[in-house]
Amino acid sequence: MSESPKTIRIGVLIYPGCLRSGAVLPLDVFRIATALSGYRPAAQRVHFEAQWFGARGEGNVQVGGLGFTIGPADLDAFDALMLPGIDHTDPHELTPQLEQLGPEADLLRRYAQLDRPIISSCSSTCLVAQAGLLDGRRATTSWWLGNFFRKRYPDVALDAEQLVVEDGQFISSGGITSYLDLSLWLVGRFGGDALRQSVAKVLVMDGNRSSQAPYIATALMQDQGHAVIDRARRWLNKHMDQSWTMTALAEHCNTTPRTLLRRFRQALGMSPIQYAQQLAVERAKALLESTRLSLEDITGRCGYEDVSTFSKVFKRSTRLTPREYRARFGLRQ
Repeated sequence: MSESPKTIRIGVLIYPGCLRSGAVLPLDVFRIATALSGYRPAAQRVHFEAQWFGARGEGNVQVGGLGFTIGPADLDAFDALMLPGIDHTDPHELTPQLEQLGPEADLLRRYAQLDRPIISSCSSTCLVAQAGLLDGRRATTSWWLGNFFRKRYPDVALDAEQLVVEDGQFISSGGITSYLDLSLWLVGRFGGDALRQSVAKVLVMDGNRSSQAPYIATALMQDQGHAVIDRARRWLNKHMDQSWTMTALAEHCNTTPRTLLRRFRQALGMSPIQYAQQLAVERAKALLESTRLSLEDITGRCGYEDVSTFSKVFKRSTRLTPREYRARFGLRQ
């Protein structure tokens, strides 16, 4: 008689405003892991069961037009708990959203008493911190939320460059696609590293990536200073490919050029002109990676008239010319 595989039950918490991808993608990873596990010796087989559940006693929840059938919150039945991220477009939207997730925070505190893994990704690490579970611990979140997180949860040791951070029972990760990394972490935790690597190959992803640093675009980071800075950044984003002056920017921000310069240096450690250059480099990277546009066209879209001048700005930031950038990363010429 063959030995039954070990069953691992994972609860995926569905709540108002959660990201749909974070609720769905892990289930696909676990199905793949279960299927691949079936080719292993009987004693090494693992069967993953993932279940959507909620903290509010509802049988069905609609999230962005997608319906989720919610099971009971039987916390004792789960070997691990996963949290999808919180859907938002601006860090400031998170504050009222988090304050409305009291039932979910209470559930997390109850589950934490079982000393089993609590897996959060991207903005949902804020929810774990909101529940008071990360004080004095290490964690990570999406790199562009780092400043917001540090201000709101100063007692958490945030390492926003790390892709996955494990501190006791709390495992956190970076941006949206790190759902896959977290799912692989769970596969490795309960099924072993060989199974984790096999699943990563089927997913066509690097099963060993560990850092968010290659993906960080400093110019896009949010919540780094005064409201005047936020207003200036939005204006610069819209006018990057146009000629602009400090006077025009200051007028838009209802301040003086001198005050605006001081605000930028206090908040970002750079001038508006330096920030605009950084923003132009980030746009150029995206265009170099995803289009066949000529360097002349890219230079113009980044607000520069002369390719040589912009190439020098680009190289100061990346240590590569635009042509070298395309060549190094195997991008289209």
